[in-house]
Amino acid sequence: MVTTLHTQLDLVRDYVNTFDLETGIDTIGTPDELALWLSEQGLVDDFVEPTEQEVEDARAVREAIRELLLTNNGVEADAGAASKTLEEAGRKARLGVRFEDGRPVLEPEDDGTRGAIGRIVATVAELAPSDEWKRLKTCRDEHCRVAFYDQSRNRSRAWCSMEVCGNREKARSFRQRHAAKTA
Repeated sequence: MVTTLHTQLDLVRDYVNTFDLETGIDTIGTPDELALWLSEQGLVDDFVEPTEQEVEDARAVREAIRELLLTNNGVEADAGAASKTLEEAGRKARLGVRFEDGRPVLEPEDDGTRGAIGRIVATVAELAPSDEWKRLKTCRDEHCRVAFYDQSRNRSRAWCSMEVCGNREKARSFRQRHAAKTA
């Protein structure tokens, strides 16, 4: 189970980044790939055999989290629809509260694939009220949308990489300004 704050942040970031928008590579795109990823993250005790529906649900949860992280970056996104997707995943995992040394912890009753996805939803629920959650963002570049942790002092980082996405945005802005001057 994920316990430390940065391990939780890493889990959510890594989960969102299982799909690379630029290359189209989805590392949880099949039942076997999802099972392997969940096992590697320690989210399941035994190897699970996800159904196609569970793969679809896992991908929907991933994209819902990506939307929430986009709002952390000041970009308007559909947080309402994202929230509903996460709520539904929590219901399917039968998330419940248990107490660990007097501290409430969300934990799924399901121990299969739905339970593993429920653990990710529970992690998001635990992180959301924290200041650190606001530092977990999705890149503003609409062709990228990689999740990253903003370590800047004033929390103003907008792109996953200044060298790639930030540079592309600066070049686009320059071309737009230059085109407006010549028009």
